[in-house]
Amino acid sequence: MKRRGFPVAAIALAGLPVAAQAPLLQDGASALRQARLDWTLGQTPLPPPSLPSFEVGLGGADSGGLYTPLTSGEGLGHGTEGWGLGLQGRIVQGGWSFSATALALRDHGRTLGLLQQAALAYQTESGWRAALEQAPFAWGSGLNGGELLGDAARPFPRLSLATPEAALPLGRWRAEAFAGRLEGERPIPEWLSDRDARLSARAAGLDLQAPILWGGRVRAAFGDLVEASLGALTLEGGHDGLGHPAPASAARTESLAELRVRVPFLAQWAQARGASIYLSRSGAPDSDALALVPARNLGGVQLVWEGWDLGLEYAGAASPATAPTFLQPAYLAGFSAQGDPLGPAFGRESVTRTLELGLPLGLEGQGRLKAVRVTAPAGDPTGTGSWFLQADAQWRTSTGRIGASVASRRNEQPGAPLRWGWVCSAFQTFRVF
Repeated sequence: MKRRGFPVAAIALAGLPVAAQAPLLQDGASALRQARLDWTLGQTPLPPPSLPSFEVGLGGADSGGLYTPLTSGEGLGHGTEGWGLGLQGRIVQGGWSFSATALALRDHGRTLGLLQQAALAYQTESGWRAALEQAPFAWGSGLNGGELLGDAARPFPRLSLATPEAALPLGRWRAEAFAGRLEGERPIPEWLSDRDARLSARAAGLDLQAPILWGGRVRAAFGDLVEASLGALTLEGGHDGLGHPAPASAARTESLAELRVRVPFLAQWAQARGASIYLSRSGAPDSDALALVPARNLGGVQLVWEGWDLGLEYAGAASPATAPTFLQPAYLAGFSAQGDPLGPAFGRESVTRTLELGLPLGLEGQGRLKAVRVTAPAGDPTGTGSWFLQADAQWRTSTGRIGASVASRRNEQPGAPLRWGWVCSAFQTFRVF
């Protein structure tokens, strides 16, 4: 399902992060990635510039063949497709800020106007922040997006609240919470292991539309080297295909426990500026309670040099996933990643081994390469495996910047011919002020 949005007349201004490393359309996800690198270095992320800014861009996104996510892509190529015009800018006044990214894209003979990102926020001097926003955010430190909330899918509108850091016993604590609503008519991805069961349930009318998504997360820093977090999301409400309200039995909850540790001796050994490891365990979305079994485990390491960074990661289910039976109305697209922000980019059932490299390019450019080996869970010899490759590049020019992201995926299904897929995004932007 492609993204439908605001009328063309609603095109507004949007924010520009200082250290963006992707085309205009992916600035939000790039800021999240930069924040993870900053944490490894032990430094505070740079705030957005206080001066007003405005950019005009030309470009867009497209895809074809086998489902191929664009990690850190904010839904481009699947949730959003087409080529045309983009506008973005930001204004800050006191504790208030407003930003938005708006697009007018030509797709399949139609001109679509949509609001890709927006935020009206207020932050107090003490650090409290409240916002009405539609912007990417990732819960979990995975290289392919957060295990609960990822940045490969398009943003969704929500109310959010974040507390300042408070010095309490055992550490420095902070919390954040949000509540939003996902769109209706969610797709059932072709690569889900239980797709046939979901299609049967949809035919029986068990397909909820426009559910509410809400969640909270608590993070605690212990000294300068350790941070732990615990978060949970709940998907509930909405209505079925006949317009009936969703029963309480349709609710789904997923949880995440995560630990991040800076490792100075590893940085010294690798002659890097910083190094960190991270571990997480997330709960099962098909459970109606806070459950960690069956679970998905993730572990990774991050190294950062001057102009370079390297990430290595392994993630996979602790045991083979079993296809559920849908006896009650359920949000059938589930905690998936095709068109919504829930879960890993390649699905919870898959095992992923990821290598990601950030590197400088000629003419003061910035690049990023990623390779992912995706396999079926242990104990499923008939499952599908694939190779995924992605490249991102951006250069600043005298009038703005130019960049592109391209990803390709080769599917390996036993007894079947190879299948290929691709997705891309490209933009040329010009500064107005």
